[in-house]
Amino acid sequence: MTVELESEDARALADLGFIALSRGLDRHAAAIFEGLQAARPNEEAGFIGRALVDLARGDVESALRILRALPPSDAALTFLGMALIRHGDKAEARDTLGEVIRNDPDGSHGATAKAMLAELDSTR
Repeated sequence: MTVELESEDARALADLGFIALSRGLDRHAAAIFEGLQAARPNEEAGFIGRALVDLARGDVESALRILRALPPSDAALTFLGMALIRHGDKAEARDTLGEVIRNDPDGSHGATAKAMLAELDSTR
């Protein structure tokens, strides 16, 4: 039996996964994001969420693999920049976050990328 996951339900599950992750419930968040990946393999939310779980667990290599495999959307590139910073690849992180800022100068991803770059520059 195949169950269709409606867009609204997928968004609610993604939100629940991010809430679980923010509360330190990485095992639960991982299960939610893996379910989203299975139900919506052509959408990035489950993959980004899973990469964030890996980052929270300190598995930066796994997060980088996941994020690099995604199409280069502003969301995926923002989190790739975050993972690159955690990995110590500051030059590549700057390039990646700079691309987000060029693509989304006034949007939420651009603002997040600007904040990460400012933090990165303050630690020089």
